[in-house]
Amino acid sequence: MTRPPRPDDSAGPRRGGSAGTGSLRVADRVVEKIAAMAATEVAGVTGPPRRLARHGAVRRRGGARRRGNARRPRVDARIEGSTARLTMTFSVRYPNPVGETAERVRGEVRERVAALAGMRVTHLDIQVSSLSLGSGEPD
Repeated sequence: MTRPPRPDDSAGPRRGGSAGTGSLRVADRVVEKIAAMAATEVAGVTGPPRRLARHGAVRRRGGARRRGNARRPRVDARIEGSTARLTMTFSVRYPNPVGETAERVRGEVRERVAALAGMRVTHLDIQVSSLSLGSGEPD
């Protein structure tokens, strides 16, 4: 015997809904891409030098794919429930202050991941791999 659908049953799966409404799982790669894009919106941030990725110093993940000449920060995400632990590698363009730029990235990434993926970033390790010239090319 089936019960008649209730009006709120058609809304689909929701995070944190009542029992029986379904669930939502956001893939690590999605969070990585959100974090990488958020970091590039901070002035002075660019992806790490290509030579690091070639030599295996930085693992390439879904959020790290390049399109054209644009380079995004490298991000590795570990998701546990509704929290995320991130590791991020990027370059800072000269003459931006490295520490201040990293803190702006930290804030932007936490805010954007919370807004778009519904997750709290509990840990964010940042590695600034190089200082690049104003043209965006690594030093």
